[in-house]
Amino acid sequence: MMSGEYHVGIKEWRRLTAIDEGCKPVYEVTFDVTGSNLSFSPGDTIGIIPHNPTSDVDFIISHLCLQAHLTYVLSVKSLKGKIPAYIPVRSTLWHVLTHCVDLRGVLKKVFILALSRHTKEESERRVLEYFCSKEGSYTYTTHILNKRICILDIFSIFKSCKPPIEVLLAYLPRLLPRAYSIVNSNANDPHVIKICFSVMHLGNNRKGLTTSWLENIILSSTIEHKMENLNISESNVKDCKVPIYLRDNLSGFTMPQDLSTPLILIGPGTGVSPFIGFLEERSIRNDKKSSGKTWLFFGCRNPKLDFIYEKELNFYKENGTLDKLTVAFSRVEDSPIRYIQDALLLNGEELVNLINGGASIFVCGDLNTMALQIKQVFVKCLVKYDDKTQEEAEKFVTDLQKEKRYFVDAWS
Repeated sequence: MMSGEYHVGIKEWRRLTAIDEGCKPVYEVTFDVTGSNLSFSPGDTIGIIPHNPTSDVDFIISHLCLQAHLTYVLSVKSLKGKIPAYIPVRSTLWHVLTHCVDLRGVLKKVFILALSRHTKEESERRVLEYFCSKEGSYTYTTHILNKRICILDIFSIFKSCKPPIEVLLAYLPRLLPRAYSIVNSNANDPHVIKICFSVMHLGNNRKGLTTSWLENIILSSTIEHKMENLNISESNVKDCKVPIYLRDNLSGFTMPQDLSTPLILIGPGTGVSPFIGFLEERSIRNDKKSSGKTWLFFGCRNPKLDFIYEKELNFYKENGTLDKLTVAFSRVEDSPIRYIQDALLLNGEELVNLINGGASIFVCGDLNTMALQIKQVFVKCLVKYDDKTQEEAEKFVTDLQKEKRYFVDAWS
């Protein structure tokens, strides 16, 4: 168990997107944290400690003909080197394969090479060796990296690959906690923590490890699920405990204590989730005479399908907590604004004035694409409306980050 870890129940849940093939499921889950003494603020995140599905663990055990529940004792000699810190020296294979190692991690070349040495079928061994060779670099990228091939896939495809368990323990990466933004403010109710998550299909007939687990928990309580599975037991979603902990907010992504600070909030899709907590707390503490302007930019595909938290955003706009709400709909042909980047450019002059007036910028979303593009948009706006050169504008944005006025909560 991790330090500060609590096993909490799910108090309630709701689906935020429409049930439609055109959009992925997005849920909000409310955890009951009564008695945990967790003290959180808007912008904080929790870590959820996942586990590998029993079906995945059983597959590995069956393929390698292992005895899952016998206690083992590891030695440096048995692993031919250093024992990974996340592997218990004494435990059972069932525990390690369920809780300690990531069975869905994409395989590195050195791991594949080790697996090839324990592949009896020559044609299969040659393919694995080719993935690890210089000549097979492109094939490794297209067939392993891009397709997110993991040890489960290797054993399914290369059936004669049956390494000793020590090989897996030496090379499988640690099963890491997954981070989720807290949606609510504890100023309203300190006994609950809400998170928002989407369930994505990752290929190979798999969904996200933690999100699919949470989805299974909440959907297993529905009448429809029980009828489909011929299960009419009185199982309660509240009986399922989820291990969570409060993560350190090292980035400083948290709402300014000074209510007079203007806020520019940018979050497409589930990236809007931490800002619901910002607005909730700002609404509770709101002093309209001294509060700075709050402007939120949100984007999704279609307002009829995946405009999550639409009701809440409109509520905060009506009560004066949210001064401006600008939305972009990427899959609506006649939408005046299709992408958040376009919305920022269209309002560039006003945004520059806000920034020069002391506004803090918060961006939540995809690190590899959206967050970088947003930064480039601000640079363009500063060049166009603040008489700065490209170099000066880039330095200005960098300085905003150093001064803790430009924050990014991003994932890849």
